[in-house]
Amino acid sequence: MVFRRRAPGRLPCRGVNFLLLHRDEVDDRGIARLQGRRAEHVRTVLRATVGQQLRAGIVDGPLGRATVLAMAADSITVATDCAEQPPPTADVLLLAVPRPKVLLRMLAHAAALGFARIVLFRSWRVDKAHLQSTAMAPDAQRAQLLLGLEQAGRTRVPTVQSFPLFRPMVEDALPALGLPALRCVGHPTAATATHELRLARGAPFALLLGPDGGLIPYEVAALTAAGFLPIASGPHPLRTETALAVLWGQLDLLRRRGSLRP
Repeated sequence: MVFRRRAPGRLPCRGVNFLLLHRDEVDDRGIARLQGRRAEHVRTVLRATVGQQLRAGIVDGPLGRATVLAMAADSITVATDCAEQPPPTADVLLLAVPRPKVLLRMLAHAAALGFARIVLFRSWRVDKAHLQSTAMAPDAQRAQLLLGLEQAGRTRVPTVQSFPLFRPMVEDALPALGLPALRCVGHPTAATATHELRLARGAPFALLLGPDGGLIPYEVAALTAAGFLPIASGPHPLRTETALAVLWGQLDLLRRRGSLRP
């Protein structure tokens, strides 16, 4: 097996056979000129050739195709044909702010999974410094959200809100957020396991995850009073990143099946 060393300062190419374009990149004829990371990805990873069609989409807009028209040393020109509206989504992720690097990864994961909204908050076990990190900057967060959309072939950018205090968020903000009726909080010692839930087919849900150290009893009680059901994905505690993937997968499976257990 041969491993190729990346040149210093060269960004890795991420994503799959999908181009995510901004509206201002596409002219009135549907033509877009790509440079930088995306052009390199099309050339070296997708190995596209002139005339090849790629899946594409417009940020916060429709899905479709992009046909490669020309390939230059520093750019690639494509003709877009995007008219298919993406399926709606109303899932909400509420996340206790993790360490900065973990937060950025989880934002990408959340976008890839199709969450429409992300609510960040500080719980008791969240370090105050996390809220002042560069990972909380809107530009840094948006970059990761777009990477997640590219990976999954989605176009809808989740909205992100943040609350620095737990109690005001639960008592004042949550009632006004318009969360889905099904609200779950991941908790490793919860009495209810995910397989015991009943979900209507296609029902949206709100999923709340605490920090790696877990939520304290007061926080779990406050969330329960606010309509959140504590659920456990299994007998062992999971890191937040793992819990996001596991719990979303379990809940999504239940709603795809319509219901489980009478």
